[in-house]
Order: sequence, then C-alpha cells, then structure tokens
Amino acid sequence: MKQLTVLTAAAIAAIMFSMPGSAQMGPAPGSGGDGGARTGVGPSRDLMGQEQFNALSEYADRAKRLTKEDKAKGKKLEDLLAEDKAFVTELVKKLPLNCEVTDAIRTAEGPETVNGKTVNTQTYETSCANGMGYFLVTQDPEKPYGFSCFAADATRQADIKAGRKGTTVCSLPNNADMKKMASTILSKAGATCTIKDYRYIGQSAANHTEFVEYACDDGKGYITVAGLPGAAIPVHVETCPQSATRGLPCKMSDNGAPPVTLKTFRDTLAEKKISCEATDQTTRVIGQENSKKRYVVEFQCPQQPKGLVAYIPLAGSTAPFEVADCAAAAKRGALCALPGNK
Repeated sequence: MKQLTVLTAAAIAAIMFSMPGSAQMGPAPGSGGDGGARTGVGPSRDLMGQEQFNALSEYADRAKRLTKEDKAKGKKLEDLLAEDKAFVTELVKKLPLNCEVTDAIRTAEGPETVNGKTVNTQTYETSCANGMGYFLVTQDPEKPYGFSCFAADATRQADIKAGRKGTTVCSLPNNADMKKMASTILSKAGATCTIKDYRYIGQSAANHTEFVEYACDDGKGYITVAGLPGAAIPVHVETCPQSATRGLPCKMSDNGAPPVTLKTFRDTLAEKKISCEATDQTTRVIGQENSKKRYVVEFQCPQQPKGLVAYIPLAGSTAPFEVADCAAAAKRGALCALPGNK
C-alpha cells in the first residue's frame, strides 16, 4: 500500500545545523510539560468544526488511514484518530516532548533499514496546545525521533529551490497554514504579532532545541526557541534586541540599538585612550545620571592605582565624557566599591 512520502532523518539533517553556544538564546525558563496531557476522544464534527473536519478527512484519505480492513471491523475515521491521539499522547511522554496533544494522525507505516536492520516504522503528525506541530517517527526497537513542521517546511522549500520534488509538509488543520501556526505559537507564549514572514534558523542538536525567527507587520520581530524530542521545555520567546544580546540577531527585523555591556564601557575607555586593563569582574556600573544622561561606571585596573570612575554619555546625550579617580568621584556622589579602589 502506497503511503505519503515522509522526510527521512537524512533529509532533515541536510538542512539543520548545530548552533554554537554563543549563538544560542541562553537557557529557556524551566523544563517540563505544558500541563497534563489529554487523552479524550478523537476529533469530531462538533468539536472541531465541519470545515476543519473535512480537511482532516481529506488528509486521512491521502494517507490511506482508513483501510478496508478497518472498515470491515466497523471502525470509522473518528475511531482511528482517537487511537492515534492516545498513542501519540503516550509517545510524547517517553520522548520526552513538551506537547499537549490536540490532534494526531498516522500518516505512514512500513519497513525501513535502520542501523543495518529492517524495522517497522510508523510516522505520526501531531498538533500541540502550545501551537507547535511535529512529525514523530517510531522505529522499534530503535529510538523514536521527530522534527517540527518548521523543519519539514524548510526541507520542502530547499527541495523546490533545488528543482527537486517537494517533500511532505504538515497538513493537520492547526498545522497546515504555517503563518497561522506561527501566530498561534507567539500568542500562546504571550507575544502579539501579525505574521509578515517567518524564517527557520536551525537547531541545537546538543540541547534538542530549534530556533525560528518571525517578522511582524508592525516592524517588530521575535525569535523562539522550542523543544525537539528529548527536551520537554516550553516555547521561549525573545524580541530581536533581546536575542541579539545573546548572539542570535534577527535578519528580517530591526535588532535595535547595539546592546550596552560591560565590554562596551571598556571599549569606550580604549576609544578615549584611557589606559585601564579591566575585566568584567573589575568593571562595575554605579548608576546613571538623570540630568546629563550618562552611565557612571567604576573600573579597577593596575594602570589606575587610585581607581577610575568614568561618566559615559547614553545614546542621544550631549553631555561630555569624563573620568575621575575614586576620591574625586566620591565628592560628586559616586562611591567606589571594587576591591582595591576603597
């Protein structure tokens, strides 16, 4: 029985890359699922609407989900979808994957050669309550694996660009429109965005996470880090300026002004030809001046035995750059606190 073509692990690997630690967005907050998984019944006309149910029925027909054998047993499509949802609900717990399953369907099954052995594989597409969608593949006794709808979409785009036949993409009602899915993911994570475009960035194989950029109609942009099988973490969203400070800038939206860091202050000293070999540990922000709009920063370094306090103008400030030793700065209300400067 001919089944839908699904992406192989090799096809996915061709478009993914491992991002260096400096390019990642830092640890996503917390780990664990997004709530207790619901088993419940499968989709019905009443629960999901006639239009969505029709779309799902057409998808099931293409995947040949309801076989003659199933019909002979008196089963309906709703029965099989309920079985698929129950199976995937248990599968995401084992992987693990942060996905409260809303819909699932088996799209393909058959023998495959894995590690030199012939195993039976089953491929399921699932949609999750957090907006994400995935293809999940079982290959007993080998470890199951999976990839997101964004990865599948990126593979298809690459195939079409190269003149090859496009591979299968997600087609469940909640997954079929990638822009709508992207909008749902951001909304569920607390960000408001009318999606103008999206860009699959890649994945961190070590952390089992993937990165996607979104551009909004209002000019803003976001980057999400989401879990892949093996990482049951919630979807984490950062604005483009936030992500840029972590080494992963947006390419479709403005990243804002260059981030101000402790190194930024040391670079300012170098530009002003102030000799002071300080580090993050020997650089301290005392505060900001409200009237003159300047950073007040303390440095401790061998070249400045009396300590050094710099008054560094903020962006847009017309106040001058100034430096003073700790004693002089104290008279102006800026007290040094770094060891060796007291």
